[in-house]
Amino acid sequence: MSQYLFSAIDCRNCGNLIWAGHSSTAIPTKLDPTPLNLLAEITAKVSGLRTYQIHRLGRTFEATPRVGARMWAKNPIVLAEHQCRDFGLFAQELPDYFGNGGFPPKSATSTDGIPF
Repeated sequence: MSQYLFSAIDCRNCGNLIWAGHSSTAIPTKLDPTPLNLLAEITAKVSGLRTYQIHRLGRTFEATPRVGARMWAKNPIVLAEHQCRDFGLFAQELPDYFGNGGFPPKSATSTDGIPF
C-alpha cells in the first residue's frame, strides 16, 4: 500500500515543489500543492486537467479522482494535476491541509511531559 502514499518532490521539468504518488485508481499522479475552490476546479477541468480530492492517511494522503458523484462533498480538499509553470524565486512550502503539521494526533498514551 506504500505505493499510494504521496511525497513532496521537485518537478524535473520546472523545478517547482509538487506531490508525487499513485491515485486511488493506481495511476501515477503528480499534483500541484495549491488547494482549489469550486471555480478554480471548474477552470482546471475546462483546461483539460484532472482534479483529485485528497483524504488523510496518517502522515500522507490518498488522492481520489473527482467525478460528478463526489462534487457534493462537504469541505473537500481538491488538488489539480501538476502543470509546469515558471519556477518561483522564493522558497516553497507545502500547505498543511489537515492541521497538526501533517502528523497524526498524539494518542492518550503519549509520554510527552513525563519527567523520566
